[in-house]
Amino acid sequence: MAFTIRALSTALLILAVAALCGCSGPEKKITATVAPIVDEEATPTPLPTPSAQRPAVSLLDGKVIISGYRDGASGSFRLDSGVYIVTWESSGTYLSFSLTDASGNGSADLSNGAVSGKKLLIVDGDKVYPGNFTLIAASDSSWKAMIERADAISPASLPITMSCGEGEVGISSPFEAHAGDMWISYSFSRTAQGDGHVYIYNVNSGLSFYTRPLAEGAQAGESMAIVPDDGVYIAEVTIPPGASYGEVKISQK
Repeated sequence: MAFTIRALSTALLILAVAALCGCSGPEKKITATVAPIVDEEATPTPLPTPSAQRPAVSLLDGKVIISGYRDGASGSFRLDSGVYIVTWESSGTYLSFSLTDASGNGSADLSNGAVSGKKLLIVDGDKVYPGNFTLIAASDSSWKAMIERADAISPASLPITMSCGEGEVGISSPFEAHAGDMWISYSFSRTAQGDGHVYIYNVNSGLSFYTRPLAEGAQAGESMAIVPDDGVYIAEVTIPPGASYGEVKISQK
């Protein structure tokens, strides 16, 4: 009996040790998982974006030249009484600019968003007064505007012809005219579907003696004006919508 109890005790002890040592089940292995190493790409250094700059003003042979990049207001420059030819160009998709004096008076958007063009500016003390002006521009790229007195340009002799597309503004060269009758004739490649205009100004005083609409429904025509005095004049024409393309001729006998 003593042998049986001892044998049973020994068997229980062996089973306990086997359980503690894990000998009673299949062998288990622990494997560590390491994430693969991935080379990071270098982040490129961002290039600086050009910012808006204050437009530069320069004087050259009596012309005021303003150049800038994107939006900005220029320093002041002086415009005395007279008629000025304003031309502009931009490398962007739009350009709008206006002239403002110290009191906030001046000319509204001269370019009307067009990236290039030409227009007359009349400084006569009526709507635009002589004085110091600032050009305020809005664009998406670089641009340049030039303001030149019309009386600083050697005048041409009549007849003269202006031509441009519908909705565009055409500017003549300054021209000499004598007191008396003047004929203004026009022709369009298509019948006008709206009104256009012809203006003739004295380059010294800025006064206009002729303002005539180019009537809707017309494709060609002629009118007469009376020049009040011998002098130098300049003309501005707007070709009416629908006309496609037009020519305006000014002549005297």
